[in-house]
Amino acid sequence: MEHGEVTAITSRRGSKRREVHVSGDQWAIMPAAIVKALGLQVGDTIALGDVLVRRLEIEPQHARERAFRLLAYRERSTKEMADRLTDDGYLQSIVADTVSWLTDTGLLDDERFAEQMARTMIILRGFGRQRALRELRRFGIVDDSAARALDAVAPAEGEDDRAFEIARRLSRPSDSVDRLASRLVRRGFSASDALNAARSCVSPSGTAEPDDAC
Repeated sequence: MEHGEVTAITSRRGSKRREVHVSGDQWAIMPAAIVKALGLQVGDTIALGDVLVRRLEIEPQHARERAFRLLAYRERSTKEMADRLTDDGYLQSIVADTVSWLTDTGLLDDERFAEQMARTMIILRGFGRQRALRELRRFGIVDDSAARALDAVAPAEGEDDRAFEIARRLSRPSDSVDRLASRLVRRGFSASDALNAARSCVSPSGTAEPDDAC
């Protein structure tokens, strides 16, 4: 059986991924938790095959425990969970099995995730549908699921009213129509809804109307 000396264990700052070097060459990428569980230290002489077998035995449970910690913080999409575990250094086969198991048990649910994210983005953060859709796509939510989630929270026919409400919240005394409209567009409202809302909130003299008038 092939043996080698662990010559370095390196990482990026803030990363849970470790690069294990054997005999001067990169040999494996693995999570810090697995390096610790295997007891790997610089200077050790290891049987490479035995270490790989042991890694395959212990990594599934560690991946699930990492997933549980991530889910304890907030809901995750399947893509986000897979990306986080991959970034941590877990093997792709372990990542796929972990995400599949989490989905089968209901701990991961993209429809539920999309609904919660839609409420957060629309109600709490004041995003328009366009930006909320972009954000959901970034988390790997397919368009059909994203559309259903957004329709439940913010139907398209009410987008102009929401733009008006957000314009009231964002307006400043020194605002021009263009400046306020630009902020609304960055929030994800269409150019037409943003302009109409901004015009309602900015007086003809070019200053924002008081909240009770806007």
